[in-house]
Amino acid sequence: MNSLFALIVTVCALTGECSDIMLGVYKTETVCEAAAAEQHVKGQCYPYKSADDQQPALHF
Repeated sequence: MNSLFALIVTVCALTGECSDIMLGVYKTETVCEAAAAEQHVKGQCYPYKSADDQQPALHF
């Protein structure tokens, strides 16, 4: 299975709270970096792993 790459940007509010936002998932790191340049964002491309293999919590 090939690796996918997620384009992530960090957005900070005036209150100081920051969140990582995923802008998209791409087939290669090169395509991901090209998308960041095209969108004029200073995002980072990270390997993406789907959470399909995780189970929901049954007990809290």
